[in-house]
Amino acid sequence: MKKETRIAILVKVDCLYAICIFRGNFLEKLFLDINEENLIKQIATSSIIDEIRYSNIGIGENFKEQEPEKICENLIKKLSEKLNIDKVNG
Repeated sequence: MKKETRIAILVKVDCLYAICIFRGNFLEKLFLDINEENLIKQIATSSIIDEIRYSNIGIGENFKEQEPEKICENLIKKLSEKLNIDKVNG
């Protein structure tokens, strides 16, 4: 896999859905929503969709590595805690 290859990873943490876009080992873009359908629509209308080579959401080739998913989950978990998402939507 090339270093500049973009990877889209969908995760759900508590009530928050996120798609993390990685370029190589770096988080390049982050999409957030409390609704999975809205989140998929956000990325489908984004210009970055044409540059995604691998994903776990049916864009490009299927991506199965766990490391980016764990990074994305940890990031969203911390973000969710800071935003108190569970208290707002609970």
